[in-house]
Amino acid sequence: MNKVILKGRLTRDPDVKFTNSSEPVCVSRFTIACEDRERSKGEDGNYPANFIPCFCMGKLAEIAQANLCKGKEILVCGKMQSGSYTNKEGKKVYTLECFVKEIEFCGRKEDNPMPYDDFFMDIPDDPEGLPFK
Repeated sequence: MNKVILKGRLTRDPDVKFTNSSEPVCVSRFTIACEDRERSKGEDGNYPANFIPCFCMGKLAEIAQANLCKGKEILVCGKMQSGSYTNKEGKKVYTLECFVKEIEFCGRKEDNPMPYDDFFMDIPDDPEGLPFK
């Protein structure tokens, strides 16, 4: 059985691309920082973290693009996938990443940043301050 459940925070905004097929498919890649509570806390009082590369495809990738951003705490369920490729120097590089099948949002809403928070302006009480009439 190959099933993994990870809880952590995104280290950066998801990287979203579309495939070059006749029917393009959305692919979203992101990294989750997961606390390792089996190890002792560091000098800063935090547990060390493991940085797990993740990706999802299709509608889930579009949802990730619209709702995930750096610092957001999530829980993912999926499977681990290994792979390999040859780099520019001709050396074989092995990869291991989580293929995400489900995403759950964690924590309180106030503690989690939203990707669209910067898009809204405060509405002034005075109607003269509005950008439209």
